[in-house]
Amino acid sequence: MAARPDDPSPIPSAPLDDLDLDRPEDEEEWERRVMALAAARIIAERARLEQLGIIDAKGDLVSTKLPPDMLAESETTLETG
Repeated sequence: MAARPDDPSPIPSAPLDDLDLDRPEDEEEWERRVMALAAARIIAERARLEQLGIIDAKGDLVSTKLPPDMLAESETTLETG
């Protein structure tokens, strides 16, 4: 279940154009593909959140504090950036 050659994403796809979902075995294959896709996306997102320093290796939040630009006393707005 590799990504398409023209797709820059390392996350696999879950095509169904080769399946007949009226057949139980094809329905099982579709479910397997979707679950594999979900697992790959969860792994990729977790790695991204760790790399950004949002979560640690155990999946716990590194901080519960808001960034300075989101605090009530911040002068940053949507208009001024």
